[in-house]
Amino acid sequence: MKKNFWGAVLGVLLAVHLVLAAAAAVILVDAGLLHLLGVRYTSFGWLIGYVVLSSVIGLPLELFTNGLAGALFRLGWATRRQANLLYIPLDTLCSALVFRAADLLMPQVEANALAILVTGLLSALCSQPIEKARQRKRPGQDQESD
Repeated sequence: MKKNFWGAVLGVLLAVHLVLAAAAAVILVDAGLLHLLGVRYTSFGWLIGYVVLSSVIGLPLELFTNGLAGALFRLGWATRRQANLLYIPLDTLCSALVFRAADLLMPQVEANALAILVTGLLSALCSQPIEKARQRKRPGQDQESD
């Protein structure tokens, strides 16, 4: 019984470390991109905090944009390509609003509009809410070629 318990604890800790490592990599990439685009900050720690705060604030908007694109696709109101193309400007706008809100909440970081828009656009371009693997062929529906 003790062996199973410690194995489960070790498995959970390993999973938590993997998730935190992936999140840290994304945060460092975003912070580095913001630094390259001329964002002013008092210390790199404040810039990391800015990106983390933006991620926390933006989670509901991210869920909304992913859900909207997925719902339009599943309901058949948009093709996979159309849903993904709708997602890009919507996610860019939401990311820009979130970064601006974080900029207002953190006076130690001063982000310019160009940095905010470029980071939001690159983030939207790197993610694709509807992948080919999730696409299902419905009876009577022609296969879409992408």
